[in-house]
Amino acid sequence: MKKKFARLTAVSMAVILGASLAGCGSSGGNEDSEGSSGGSGEKVSIVLATNWGEGDAKYDYFYPLFEKFQEEHKDTIDLTLQTYSAEDYKTKIKTQTASGDLPDVFTYWGGGLMKDMVDAGLLLNVDDYFADSENVKREDFEESSFQYYISGDGNAYGIPLESTRGVLLANKDLFEKYNLEYPETYEELVQVSEVFQENDIIPMAIGSNGGQPSEFFYSELYNQYEGGEEEIASLAAGGNFDTENAVKVAEVITDMIDKGMFPADTMANGGWTGSLQLYTDQKAAMTYTYPWNYEFIPDEIQEATEIIPIPQMPDSTVDSSTIMAGFTVYGFVINKESFEDSQKHDAVLEVCDFLASDELTQSLTESGMIPCKNVEMAAEDQKLIMQKTIDYAEDKKLVQVHYTTMPSADAITMMDSSLDELFIKAVTPEEFAQKVQSVLDK
Repeated sequence: MKKKFARLTAVSMAVILGASLAGCGSSGGNEDSEGSSGGSGEKVSIVLATNWGEGDAKYDYFYPLFEKFQEEHKDTIDLTLQTYSAEDYKTKIKTQTASGDLPDVFTYWGGGLMKDMVDAGLLLNVDDYFADSENVKREDFEESSFQYYISGDGNAYGIPLESTRGVLLANKDLFEKYNLEYPETYEELVQVSEVFQENDIIPMAIGSNGGQPSEFFYSELYNQYEGGEEEIASLAAGGNFDTENAVKVAEVITDMIDKGMFPADTMANGGWTGSLQLYTDQKAAMTYTYPWNYEFIPDEIQEATEIIPIPQMPDSTVDSSTIMAGFTVYGFVINKESFEDSQKHDAVLEVCDFLASDELTQSLTESGMIPCKNVEMAAEDQKLIMQKTIDYAEDKKLVQVHYTTMPSADAITMMDSSLDELFIKAVTPEEFAQKVQSVLDK
């Protein structure tokens, strides 16, 4: 049967979705990233690092193709793969940045998380890569997707691979069981939450462990308020975090906690996996998540799931049914020293071409990744939940989140840890905003 194809790209998704703009322990092996010093015919040692290890949604799609590439280049490249969980990975890269000993090529986040590497002159301007590659060109990608990797000097230092969208999932079976309608306002959310609590169902499986998924949910609420979208965008250029909106959103979240809408132990049930598990076990009626977690949603739960707008928060002015968080969230960066090493250059180039290939992009899309590269994918290969996401997002305006505009990794870390404290009521809304601002002021 001939397959129907859907262009799941940053370009077409921008049209489809409304237009605009994390493992395992180390896989072992040699961590020495020095290249071979011999002449022609000698293998070159290259280190590729990623958090796409076992347990990550993309592992089953990435690793077989990595092994294929490794086998095809075994006579010329001694390729070592290093994998870490997301937080361990960030710690590892931060240490290697300080020592100037980064992997040759590695998947990583942009924005404030790459700032120290760019400032230290450790990353390659991607235009240098595109100039040398015969297989991959900058125009193969939606140009706006590079924004996440553009530094203060106006140059891009990463190749964007993954775009994403934030979604509120609702279990239609649970809503039907208790004769409830999906809440459109905060008042309606309070009412349905009371019914679910009376029946031992958690209204919303949203926790906060390392700021996940609370940080992204916080940004979703923030975008509902007048000036919120502009305030989030301004952070990259030195804007303030401690605003009236920042406190107001924190107050709403505190009220949601007081009304029992979230799990009682938001730390234990935080993190992407913890929050999603409550939903997939049908212990919670709703949850907030991202497509990178779709791999962990069983088929029967995908069938029972509807994607709904986040209810309109108190005193908000932006219609929540018209917006959706959407942004470039991941890609890969290149060690400048390795690329400019004449003995390593060609091998590094081949690894980069592999990471940016249509074949790998198409495979990763099956895990729930929305690609930044223009590729065609069979529509029937997409998970049901992804198809529902595409349908829901058709007429939505895409808005940013704090994660992509915070000017430094320290600011993101403070926001995450402070949200953990807010969710257990260890800080007030005002103290939360002040703590994040204190890092920006430095």
